[in-house]
Formats: sequence, C-alpha cells, structure tokens
Amino acid sequence: MRRFVLGTAGHVDHGKTTLVRALTGIDTDRLPEEKRRGITIELGFAPWKLDDGMEVSIIDVPGHRRLVHTMIAGAIGMEVVMLVVAADEGVMPQTREHVAACELLGVRRAVVVVTKMDRVGEELARLAGDEAVELLAGRMQAEVVLCSARTGEGLDAVRDAVRRALTALPPPAAAPRARLGVDRVFSVRGAGTVVTGTLVEGKIPLGGPLFVVGTGRAGERSAEGEVHRTSARGLHIHDRAVDVAEAPTRLALNLAGLPLESVHRGDLVTDDPSVVPTRRIDVSLRATAPVRSGMSVSVYIGTARSSGKLDLLGEPLDDGRRLARLRLADALAVVGGDRFVLRGSDVDGPAGAVLGGGEVLDARPPQSLRKRGRAARLAVLEALFLATREPQAVMRALALESSPRPLLRDALLSRFSLPAAELERAADKLGDKGELARIKRLGWVPRAALVELAVEARGLVVAHQKKNPLDRGMVLETLRARLAARAGAEAAEEIIKLAASKSGSVAGEPIVVEGDVVRAPQVAAASASGALGVVGAALTALEKAQLKGLTEFGVKEASGASPKEVKAILAKLVREGHAIHAGELWFFRADIDGLRTKVKEHLDKQGRMSIADFKDLSGLGRRQAIPLLELFDREGVTRREADDSRVRGK
Repeated sequence: MRRFVLGTAGHVDHGKTTLVRALTGIDTDRLPEEKRRGITIELGFAPWKLDDGMEVSIIDVPGHRRLVHTMIAGAIGMEVVMLVVAADEGVMPQTREHVAACELLGVRRAVVVVTKMDRVGEELARLAGDEAVELLAGRMQAEVVLCSARTGEGLDAVRDAVRRALTALPPPAAAPRARLGVDRVFSVRGAGTVVTGTLVEGKIPLGGPLFVVGTGRAGERSAEGEVHRTSARGLHIHDRAVDVAEAPTRLALNLAGLPLESVHRGDLVTDDPSVVPTRRIDVSLRATAPVRSGMSVSVYIGTARSSGKLDLLGEPLDDGRRLARLRLADALAVVGGDRFVLRGSDVDGPAGAVLGGGEVLDARPPQSLRKRGRAARLAVLEALFLATREPQAVMRALALESSPRPLLRDALLSRFSLPAAELERAADKLGDKGELARIKRLGWVPRAALVELAVEARGLVVAHQKKNPLDRGMVLETLRARLAARAGAEAAEEIIKLAASKSGSVAGEPIVVEGDVVRAPQVAAASASGALGVVGAALTALEKAQLKGLTEFGVKEASGASPKEVKAILAKLVREGHAIHAGELWFFRADIDGLRTKVKEHLDKQGRMSIADFKDLSGLGRRQAIPLLELFDREGVTRREADDSRVRGK
C-alpha cells in the first residue's frame, strides 16, 4: 500500500469542501462556525482509498483571503494539488494566490477540477478550465476535469485524473530524518497530548525517541524557542493505529510525557536532535513582486510563520532569483532545504499578497555580514545554490568562511540544503586532494590556512627566543593559547605538530617541543652565544661569594646585566644546575652540595643540630643560615623540631 498526500486549493466558495465530501463521504468542516457560515476556516482532513494499492490523505484548505496563512500551513507536504475552480466564476484572486504559494512550496503537479458545471453550460466550464491551465503554464503539469459535486457528474473522471497524477509521482526519496509540522494540538483523556500534521519525510516507529522543536513567541514562550524530548506513545493514520508511520502521510501522534501547553501549532516533531530553532536563515528567493532590502515580510515555513526583515545579498542570479537573508522576529524550527513563502501586508499583486518564496540554503548561518564576511557568505550561498552539480564547492567555500577555525562536522547536520553525509564525502575528497586538513573528528580547515598558522607559530617561537635569549624556549602552553585564540584548541595542536614537522610546505626551521617548552634550536644557539658573557660573569660572582651568596642586585653589579636580564640569567643557572636559590639569595651549587654533606655527617654523629651548631659548621650568619636550613628542610635532608633544632629527615 502506497500512501499519498493530496491537497485542495482555490478561491473561497468554489466548492473545495463539497468536492472532498462527494469523493470521500467525509465533511471536513468540523467546527460549528464553519457549519454556520458555510466556509472552511481551519484545515480539514479526509482519508480516500482510491484503490487497493493507493491510500490518499486529503488536506482541505480554506479559500478566504484572510486565511491564506492557514492554507499555506496545509500545503506543506502536498504532492499533488486539486485546484478547484468554479465554472461560473473561473480564476479568482485566491486562485492565483494559492497557485503561487503551492508553486513556491514545490508542488509541481495539479489536477484542475472545474466544479459547479451544472450551473453553466459545458462551453463556459471549459473556458474556466482553460483559464486555469493558462495560469499554471510553466509552473505545474496539469490535467483539467469538469464535474458537479452536487449531481455527481464527472466524479469518476476526477478520480481517474487524480490516480494518474499520483501514479506519475516518483517514489519518496530516502530521508535523513523524520519531520512532521504540527497543525493541530489537543488532549485525549487517558492518552495525553496528541498532535496532527503531515509527515513529510522519514518514518516514526512506535515508541521511538522524538524531539518537539518549538517556535519562539514573544509573551508565550522563550523568544529563542524550545526543544522538548518525548517519544511516540501512539501512532494513528486516519484513526487506524499503526506500529510505524512512513512519509508521506497524515499522522496523529500521541506524545509521551509532554503537557499540552508545551506544544503549539507551527512546532516541528523530528527524530533529529540537531534541529534547533533559528531566527536567521539564508535563502534563495524567487520574487513574484518587487522586493527590496530592509522591507518587512511575513515568513511561512512548515506550519509556522513569523514576521521578519529581508536583506538581499549580491546581485540577481542568472535565472532572476536572489540570494537573501531573512531575520525572523520569532525563532522557527527550520531545516536546510525547507521551502518557504513570503507575503507582504501592503502587497496586492498578481499573486495577491505573495511576494515570493524559495528554498532555505542555510538554516543557521553566521551572524556577521560585514564586508569580509559578506563576500565569504555569498561564496557559500552561491555554491549551495549550484550544489547539485558541485558539492565540493560547498565544502570549500564553507571551510574558507570558517577559516582559520575549523568547519565543525556537527555544524553540517540539518543546517544545509545538502545532506550532511554528502558534504562529508565531499570534504574527504578535498582532503585527498590536499585542499582540506582534517582536525581529528572535529571538522576541517583549509590546508593553506593550517600551513600559514604553522609558519606563524615558528615565527612566534623565533621572536620569543631572540627577545629572551636566556630562556630555555617559549612556554608550550603560551604558544598553544596564542594559536587557540586564532583557530581553536584542537586546531592549535595540529598547527604545533605541523610547525614541528620537517614538511617542506612550511617556511622556516622546524620547532622542537621539549616537555613544557618549545624552541627553535638554531636561533636559540645563536641568541644564547651572545649572552654567555653576562652568564659567565654571574656564575663567577656566585663562585666567589661562596656560602655568603648573592642577591639579584649583587648579581647585577657583578655581571653588568639589566634587572630583567638578571632574572633570566639566574633562572638559567638554576635550571642548568649551576646555582641554587634560597630565600633572597643565590648560591654556587658546589658550595651548597659541600655544606649539605657536612650537615648529614653532623646529624649522623650527633643526632641533632641546633641553629648555633649550623652556624659553627658553616661559618654563616643568620641571613644565610635561616634560608639554607629551610632549603634543607624542603629537600628532606633535615626536619625541624619544636625548639628550631634539626634532626635527620626521612
């Protein structure tokens, strides 16, 4: 059994609901007000079994001009539209607006049903049909059928025409996710929250995990929208319980553990956790009326709508379409590839208030559209617009836009009009060509950007060593932080690896990572050789000072170095094992080693050593004795007792 979704469209009072009732036996007008006024106000639904192999979900839409927003919500997921035209009136304003909306939403096949032929002669009915075909020319494939829902004349011809139109449709394409736009929300006693909508792609199994992606509405919920976890507690297709629902079909879905107030019309039910509300989308736009940057528009996506602002980007494309950004007042649940419709409040053109519509190219674009970012963004959108021919161009443009930070693998999910898997394959091919470099499982960076930053890393190390010739090198964490600020932490690691490699693509001498420092050996040797004079002078002064030690000032006086250089010199001498630091004094290591031996020998013989004993042993005054005793305590050579005497340490 193959399922289809068929929708109605047409001017108010042209007989859409009457036709559906004549075909299915179901009155889709369920509200008391609809019964009283004799017009459709809300979306109506009816199952229609054409034959044993075809089950159709009919969506009946309102035709009044004030309810076009409801009509558009119902048109989502329509595979074929029954365009209903009254024989005694022909094409009317809402006929044109409905056709424009259906075309912009991707409907490409129509059955024109000329109704009320019992009121006029066949000739006038055919004229109405011809007028409708002219309206659809170049927009949809169409077949015209004349009928009277009141007398039943021509209904078999309608069934046959619909059957032909549906049979001609290609099989549903494989989908990366399930998606259902919510058009009704209600509660059932004993079951809880139930939503209905058209399952436009994917499948939902009973009990399967789901997410309700909520639109943001000022005054009702967070302006940024919400995402709720739930599951499919029950599935019903036309009041029949099923274990699995597969698109395309109308579906009633019982949501587990979700209160009624958490779900609204316009929300999206999906099994894809990467789908989140967005207030900014980049699109390809086909305008049906004049548009300009900065104009206010109403945006219709799925079963949701929001006011927004339109920003045109770049010049018109070859086919007249425009690349544009829509800034939404409310956050909507949008997926790359979604179709949308724009309407204007003060527009009354050939398609009514419809300004145009098209396809979402990027559902979560970067915020900045400044001069440099604008050019990169246009390159991305132009590549996406032509993506059916060259998906590698999309990944190349996206990586360049993100550079030097990685284009994140997770950012591909549900965001673009191309499937994430296809984009990943394109990135792998670009990696094989040497254009992109993979940053672990995180994402990709243009290899040229990685090489440029590796050159920069080598330059940073060289500059540091020239400025600080007495240092062992640049602190590795400092280099990592500098690079991470430009390209992110994960990319920084790859940059350092590349800078340390002997790759001929990176200019300069490879750096060497040694523990917590990184250095450029040749530069370090050349820089340090010029500093050996002051280092030697400082070391000689310490040797002469013996156990009296020297302060920083004393080393400065002895070596002639600047205060900053003195700190570096002493750090170098300690690091290389020539000097020892205790308190405010520095000592020649050999002298301290000798004193340590004497202390150990004294403790081995006497078992205890007072401060006076230590002074006699070393010949030092209090200034040197106290910091040296504390040094030996820290080393574990001695252990301080309550009376300040020392015993042998552990």
